[in-house]
Amino acid sequence: MKITVIFLLFLLSGCAVNITADSFIYQDDKVEAQLNLKEIRGKVIHNAALIDISEVVLTTQEGSVLKGVKLLRQNAVINIILFGGSGMKISQSAGILNHFALLPVNVLWFDYRGVGVSEKNRAINVVDLQNDALNIFDFANKNLPDNIPTAIHGLSMGSLLASYIASERTIDGLILDGAISTVPELIEQVVPSWSKLFSTVKVSPELAKINNVELIKEYSKPLLFLAGSEDSTTPVKFAQELFDAASSQDKTLAIIPDTEHGKTMKKDAAIKAYATFIKGLTCCKNG
Repeated sequence: MKITVIFLLFLLSGCAVNITADSFIYQDDKVEAQLNLKEIRGKVIHNAALIDISEVVLTTQEGSVLKGVKLLRQNAVINIILFGGSGMKISQSAGILNHFALLPVNVLWFDYRGVGVSEKNRAINVVDLQNDALNIFDFANKNLPDNIPTAIHGLSMGSLLASYIASERTIDGLILDGAISTVPELIEQVVPSWSKLFSTVKVSPELAKINNVELIKEYSKPLLFLAGSEDSTTPVKFAQELFDAASSQDKTLAIIPDTEHGKTMKKDAAIKAYATFIKGLTCCKNG
């Protein structure tokens, strides 16, 4: 998750700093022309013979064009819709698909608007991201196999969107990876303590009202938390707070040793926890 802009604001300011959607949600100055599918396919080494990767394009109800990738694996038992961290673009982070390739899953992943290859048409706001997320989920229902369960995987900022979708749509499972509890708690966590001697921070009402804890209280289906033990951005205490709040009776908190923010899927312990989650979900789905 790209939070360097927040640090920079604190370093350069000796007064109040306002955190708005524009400063919290990363967007490229100029989006990329297209994805290099050959390069992306080359990064997926595990079970490559079983996997097909293609580009997907979605035009939202308001006319915004979002682009992404679809990974289909032979004999997949579950669909995963991936929502990455702020600034996590497919062109630079496609290696994560190689880790998903270790699992019997299909994956759908779009760049956020104004990031990577997805269109940028105006200043970003939270409602835009939430509406895009719902559009992506609905697109997935039409473009992924409908005879297997569908789960949402939200990484860092994506965890806020994953829980939001779960509150608005019927899903089969939820994976929150390096999850954010609330935006004010995140800001408090990432702002250096010494800078608070010289600056004060104010979170915009739009961001302040985002509360993953309240969203997760309403979620009652299978739930997996992945948390890196060395994550200083969204530490284990965030995942623990969400875990304790969740009403699901089928929930797991997997703390991945020696792992920093956004790196869980690179670790064998996370893949093992994921595989166990999938096995339980498909077992229940199939009766």
